[in-house]
Amino acid sequence: MTKKIAYISGALFSSLTLLSVLFKTLHLQGATFLLIAGLMGLALVFIPAFSLYKYFQ
Repeated sequence: MTKKIAYISGALFSSLTLLSVLFKTLHLQGATFLLIAGLMGLALVFIPAFSLYKYFQ
């Protein structure tokens, strides 16, 4: 279960972060919100889920 959460959240939040970088480059609306949401999701969801999956197999 934690493996699935780690992989899905990693893919979702990293793609959200990359999309926000594209938005920032093109000076589009909502880029700052996307960047904050993507990085906070990586920090608060992906890293703990991945570390739980990796260290407690």
